[in-house]
Amino acid sequence: MNKLNKSITGILVLVLFSALILASCSSGPAYVPPSSSSGAGSRAGVPEWVNRPNTNYPEAQYVVAVGDGRSLEEAQYKSKANLLQIFGMKLADEAVIAETFSQTTTNNSSNWNETISSNRRLTASAEGILVGCEIKETVQSGNTFYALATMEKPKAATSYNDIIKRLSAAIADALSIPNINSSIEGYARYLIAAELAKDVEACVNVLRFVGSNIPSGLKSEREYLNDARNILTSIPVRVDLSRGAEFDGERRIQNAFAKAIGDVGFRTGTSTSPYILDVSLNLSEANFPDNPNRFSRYEISANLINASTRQSVISVYSINGRSGHANYPEAMQAAIRDAERRINTEYKDLLEKSLAQF
Repeated sequence: MNKLNKSITGILVLVLFSALILASCSSGPAYVPPSSSSGAGSRAGVPEWVNRPNTNYPEAQYVVAVGDGRSLEEAQYKSKANLLQIFGMKLADEAVIAETFSQTTTNNSSNWNETISSNRRLTASAEGILVGCEIKETVQSGNTFYALATMEKPKAATSYNDIIKRLSAAIADALSIPNINSSIEGYARYLIAAELAKDVEACVNVLRFVGSNIPSGLKSEREYLNDARNILTSIPVRVDLSRGAEFDGERRIQNAFAKAIGDVGFRTGTSTSPYILDVSLNLSEANFPDNPNRFSRYEISANLINASTRQSVISVYSINGRSGHANYPEAMQAAIRDAERRINTEYKDLLEKSLAQF
């Protein structure tokens, strides 16, 4: 596990970097701004750009959006959030911010300057997502502030093409290891590629909107996830009850682990498998002087390891418990059945979550 973590640390840094650029982006229906004509959608006593954002910023060259609020910072933030919606994107924290705005404007005892200080992180997030976004106009009318956010289409095309190039290079780097299609590390690398591809798809949405050509040869998140799944189902894993096999005469424990391994997607392994689930089982008697029954305590650990290095691939699974009966042999069997039920209930989910965390 440690070796695998070290080998992909550099790629994870790139994942985090791309997440900062495109955090919380997802495709969706295009945002339609309110009507700019006079009437219900019009705001009186303000500059023309508030009602008609494209007045000085032609649609052929700019993407624009207006935001309003009880402070300048609120208006600027909301103009950027509206610009995001034009590309079918949304800030994950937008609902939280909207609630904060609502509370601030309806409760005069709340001070906006104090409130926004706790949310500067979210404003910074909007800045990171909107590469090339600028606040071009601001105005105050009465108690309301307005802000106009713009993004030049040619600059956006250049910026997002550059991001796609860097993300594509990161994907290529993640997948450039030996035996990538036959190892758990390869599976992990394809999961990383899928995360990066999701950010690429968000960039492509922007390029489509601004009318830019889309780079060729891009693979989708789903394609990389399918590749990862195909690798997983090609890897054989052997379940080895290396200690305590004498307690598992009916192979209940071994078969429970084998079933969980198979349900996750691994193939049944042989003596030459590259990965081994090393299982240890121990039963011991537990005495309770005031209880007429006999009790058997079970202790089980399962360690998924690389057969050649003997290093753990995921965290060791460990359980214990006890079961009672009128005689000790029956108590032992009851303990085995109880452990079997727990393995059937727990181990598959633990294995899937551990693999997903790669």
